[in-house]
Amino acid sequence: MPNAAKSLEVLAQWVAIVDPASLRIEWCTTALAERHPQWRAGGPLAAVTDGFRGLAGLLERARTAGLTEAVLAAPDGSPIGAQAGADDTGLIHLRLTDLRADQQAAARHLNDREQLLLVSRSLSVGEMATTLAHELNQPIGAIANLLRGLLARIDRDTLDPGAVRPAIQRGVEHAMYAGGIIARVRDYVAHRQPKAETIALRAMVDDALSLLDWETERDGVRVLVTVDPKAAEVQVRGDRVLQQQVVVNLVRNAIEAMRSLPQSDRYLEISIGLDEDSAVLGIADRGPGIDDDAAARMFTPFFTTKPGGMGVGLHVCRSIVELQQGRLWFTRGPGPGCTFWVTLPRALAPEELPA
Repeated sequence: MPNAAKSLEVLAQWVAIVDPASLRIEWCTTALAERHPQWRAGGPLAAVTDGFRGLAGLLERARTAGLTEAVLAAPDGSPIGAQAGADDTGLIHLRLTDLRADQQAAARHLNDREQLLLVSRSLSVGEMATTLAHELNQPIGAIANLLRGLLARIDRDTLDPGAVRPAIQRGVEHAMYAGGIIARVRDYVAHRQPKAETIALRAMVDDALSLLDWETERDGVRVLVTVDPKAAEVQVRGDRVLQQQVVVNLVRNAIEAMRSLPQSDRYLEISIGLDEDSAVLGIADRGPGIDDDAAARMFTPFFTTKPGGMGVGLHVCRSIVELQQGRLWFTRGPGPGCTFWVTLPRALAPEELPA
């Protein structure tokens, strides 16, 4: 007992031993006696049971039922956590804890958490502002190119009236896509939860490719889409505009990766398949590939291998995919280029749902 008592004194623990038979306090630590003078070795048990509300019931339960605990009220009203248990001789051992320190620590934790959330929100706003600049550059550039093309034909007096409507329609599609990005990014920042939809994956990919057809035509990139027969009608869950952002980003990166190749070698292969409860989308290019240094930092914010690049595209793409319970990664094959893979949770058909 002396060694144990010494340890408790050194640690400034609030510990006491009481004898319910003699109704006396057998022993208590100095720290407890200094904080609550009612507790003193040899003092009457009534001095503490009268002052500490709930203590008498705790001691009775410890005497009859074994180890027990409760929250007591000290004479000054402060909360005291208490644990009590009886030994073989009938003495009851008590350990008391000032819960105000725990409450203050919890309050500090909540305050720190609120500050962290505020910082996280501010960073999200900054990230989304950068994303807007990055993402809107493509549809705005497409609209500008369409208008320049129409103006050039007007100046040359070669404008075919039949070509005006498709060009304007394509411009409207790009404008609607840009508007969708703004709306969904605003919602992404405000709620951090994407919209839940059921999306036909092949149709979503085709729509994304249609937004980039002017780039594939300009760069002479041939696009091949292959679909596993089992995945022909696959639907996924998530947010259509955010998922479309991911596909547009990855396809545009693949197109840019092949600009140094002869046009005859510029192939973009997109595959759609299934893996258990997920749909798998692969986007493969035949570019120069990714070296070890770039591979290790590929998804790091603000890392880029492109001159003038912002380094946010892949980082934001991974955030979007993971927010929708998916995965984004890449593989390097034995030949040139690399493949980026996206898995998205499937929207199960009624007959696939568990009974």
